[in-house]
Parts: sequence; structure tokens; C-alpha cells
Amino acid sequence: MPSLRALGLGLVLLLQVATGKPLSNRAVAAADCKPTGVTKPTAPDPTLPLTGGATELPSTNLTLQFVAIGRGIQNYTCSGAGAVPVQQGAIATLYDATTLARTNTALLHTIPAIVVYKPKPSGYMAVLGQHFNILGNHYFDSASTPTFNLTTVTPLQTAFVAKTLGVSAPAGSSVGPDGTGAVAWLDLNHKTGYPSMGPSQVYRVVTAGGMNYPNCTSNSLQTIQYAAEYWFYS
Repeated sequence: MPSLRALGLGLVLLLQVATGKPLSNRAVAAADCKPTGVTKPTAPDPTLPLTGGATELPSTNLTLQFVAIGRGIQNYTCSGAGAVPVQQGAIATLYDATTLARTNTALLHTIPAIVVYKPKPSGYMAVLGQHFNILGNHYFDSASTPTFNLTTVTPLQTAFVAKTLGVSAPAGSSVGPDGTGAVAWLDLNHKTGYPSMGPSQVYRVVTAGGMNYPNCTSNSLQTIQYAAEYWFYS
């Protein structure tokens, strides 16, 4: 079988005969080129933010799948006046910020501190010229297991997780509209005994608000506004 180079030069000669004009050196050089495979470079995953404290959340060897902005409430129960509030769980809507995380993490990190002061949108979230569609929701199941339903992903993905490590939010983090402070950053991993139906590791970072009041004033539920970034890995 003739080589690609020979075929290319043959076409050049035929074209020269047909037109009666000599071809330029550029045309000959083009015909002499050997095609090569081109690998399109892929952008690396964005880097998980750091608190800057003495202890950081551990890194992961898994692959980043989604980044979401969570906007909702943290709930705490009170046994009575003067008691210390006990974490009951959280309820939040997750807004898909994956594209922004891959293109402008600095802008992404400013958003939780803004949206925590805004009412939770009923549909998509719009802030700083960015448009974030709903990715899913976050809640605690009947066994107090943190659960993330990525309802707009096909097929549906659900992460059942347990806290592996928590570190304090950085000084200067948004205290939120309740003025209580920012909840801890967390490393959450797949909970043993639950089905594996989605990401196996979830980080909660760049938190705004969500901390409980120091003491209870009654036996009523404390409901604290919060926002955070959630990074999902598989």
C-alpha cells in the first residue's frame, strides 16, 4: 500500500498537470506532512480550599464530580432553657456550581457569604451575574444520616455519608444573618451499611452562618440560616 506521503505528493503532481501551473513550496510541504494524533489537554480538577488553620481537611485521590452551593437551615434541639443546643440536622437546596468551580474558584468562594443573607430561591439561583440550576437537595434521614439527593443527575445519584473529620471555619467567615458564626468545614465519607448510589466522599467548605446559639432559651427548635459549598467526589 502506498504511503500517505506518496499519495500526498501524487495529488500535488496531478493538480499541477491539470492546471498547468507550478505549485508553491507551501503546497508541496502541506502534502508532505504526516498527520499526527492531537490530544486535547484536560483542565485539572480545581483545588479544594484550605482554612489556613493548624488542621486542614485531608485531600482525596478521587475524581471531582460536582460542586454545589447549599442554601438552607441548620436545626438544633433544645431540652429546655439554659440547655446546650444539640445538632439535629440540616435541610438545604443544592445549586450546581460545577462550571464556576472549574473556571473561577475565587468568585465561587464569595457566594456563600452573599446568599446566606438572601431568601432561598424557589427555582434557580442568580447571583453576581451567575446562574445556578438546582442540582438536588440535602437532608438528614430518619437515622440522622446526612443524605444528598442529586435529583437532576441521570441516573439519580444519592450519597449517604458520615462525618470523618471537622475543622473550624476560618476566622472572618460570615457569621450569617443570625449572627451565630459559621459552621465547621467537614469531610464526609460513604456510610457503611448504606447502598453506594452516588459520590462516595463529600466536603462541606466555605461555610457561612449555621452555628447554634450558645444556650437554649426554651425547649423550642433552633433554626439557623446557612450556606456552604459542597464538593462531591467519586
